[in-house]
Amino acid sequence: MLRLLSWPILCAMLLALTSCSNFDREFTVQSANSTVEVYTDGTAFVSEFFDIEVKRAENYGGVYVDIPQRFTDASGGVHWRDFQLAAARRGGLDEYFSMENNVPGYSIYIGMEHCKSCSADLPKVPTKIQIAYWLGRLVRQEGDREILFLPAYMGRVHGQGAKKTLTLKLPPGGTLRPSQQDRQSTYHIMRSAPNEIQVSIPAGKRDRVLPDIEVEYPAGTFVTITSGTRVEWWLSDHFLPFIRILGPIVAGLFVLTRLGQAWRLPASLIAFDSKKTESTSPALAAYLFSNWKPEAAKPAFMASACHLAMKRLLRISSLGEDAEASDLSARQVRKKGKVARARWYGLPAVTRSVFGRIEGERPVNDRRTVLNALYGFERDLHQTVTEEYRKVRGGADRTRLVAAATILAIGTAAAYFSGLLIFSVSICGILLVLFIVVMMFRHPERFPMAVSTSEQFKQALILFLGFPAIVIAALSYIGTTEVISEQRPYLMAILLDIVGIVTVVALRIPTPKQRQIHNDILVLNRYFLGEIEGPAMSVECYEHHLPFAVALNVEQHWTERFDRWRESEKMETYAPDWRSSS
Repeated sequence: MLRLLSWPILCAMLLALTSCSNFDREFTVQSANSTVEVYTDGTAFVSEFFDIEVKRAENYGGVYVDIPQRFTDASGGVHWRDFQLAAARRGGLDEYFSMENNVPGYSIYIGMEHCKSCSADLPKVPTKIQIAYWLGRLVRQEGDREILFLPAYMGRVHGQGAKKTLTLKLPPGGTLRPSQQDRQSTYHIMRSAPNEIQVSIPAGKRDRVLPDIEVEYPAGTFVTITSGTRVEWWLSDHFLPFIRILGPIVAGLFVLTRLGQAWRLPASLIAFDSKKTESTSPALAAYLFSNWKPEAAKPAFMASACHLAMKRLLRISSLGEDAEASDLSARQVRKKGKVARARWYGLPAVTRSVFGRIEGERPVNDRRTVLNALYGFERDLHQTVTEEYRKVRGGADRTRLVAAATILAIGTAAAYFSGLLIFSVSICGILLVLFIVVMMFRHPERFPMAVSTSEQFKQALILFLGFPAIVIAALSYIGTTEVISEQRPYLMAILLDIVGIVTVVALRIPTPKQRQIHNDILVLNRYFLGEIEGPAMSVECYEHHLPFAVALNVEQHWTERFDRWRESEKMETYAPDWRSSS
């Protein structure tokens, strides 16, 4: 955006055109006059007049006035000025205006319209722009003296060096401090009245640097600053830099916290509690134990079939790949009444879906080959188990949502106060379109084609017209909008916020509840292998844990432990009713 650049310390009042305009072709600043009246409370009332020559009949119908609030003092400290607009006029009459945030301060647009296609062009005659406003916090303490500092803010005009005049109306008792720089080569200072100083800045180069004007007063001249005011000033000074780094900090803390939870080793246990398996399906145990590898589908399916057998909803010939299911009784169980239906629907969803697949197989002599039902079901099986795993965390991952929403709010605030809100929205629009297009190619099943002709027409409009229009508009705005040097750190922070949101949303690290279930599965495996203590062996204990032993591929170890127990208990035979003869 082409602007009349102001001196970036106190209140440089300089003009600019809208974005995409060319100031040198359409306007000329002939002179600029300013009056600053300073009060004993450390505030000032500023009135600025700019004489503008309109060079072209067709123009953007308005100008920008930049009001810097962010300044650097002699010690290098960055401070923020209070600002309150009093009036914006053109030709002596109140004019329409709008205010935009920026890192240095405010940009105030004075004009009826903000577009070149509108009919509200400024007439091709000499034009006078006036703006009046209040400024605060103009005094700093140095030892036993108070310093009123007024930067020489009328030093530069965009593309040219116009003549400027500055009148300072000051409280009595001040002494003008000598500058280390040669004022005579930059501007002329004279006392036009006992408490009034006039500064004349001749026309010159736009890149000249002018020294500040500092007036020294004895202590007690200005109103004493309270501790509360000092705290308020400190917060305003550090607000923008704080929100600039806050978003990446929140994202980093979230990632580190989740990584710390993922890397944390489970507490060493000497015993296993069988109640921990009651809320987990054998199929989920199989996937967790194999770290969600595709080959977990077979043990997950067989473990679910074994689970059905343990619930007496079918009989199974063996637990190997040649296992056959018979006497499927779930259909009858579901018809027997509320108790039976509660028994059926109390099973995990994945176990019920496995029964449906087995039931759908064509029987041979009332026998169905179990693994035949798995073919073509791997994807649905994985999705069903994934849904169960998501429910374990208790609904949505609130910590993830809160972190993403917090980073979004911080990024939005940084974009708003730095004047980069539309710029940031354009970047997000491009990224969102790219993300949707990539997802359409990678997961076309999530974007089903419309059936009706009207819906297909809408989809075609969005895909071939809507998305390109969004990208073109965003790229056009980004390419024609200038990011000034003070905005660049905030633009980088906003980009980091976007990366942080994507990272938080896409991070696939288990929640504490999910991590606990995974640790319970590892402990259960140690129990099967006899490395830790657990429930005392019995027929009920063996049958209760057998589906999980199948899921963890330790069914043989678990059965051997059961056989040794039978020998010790002098149990000669074990003929379960859940198992059918080969």
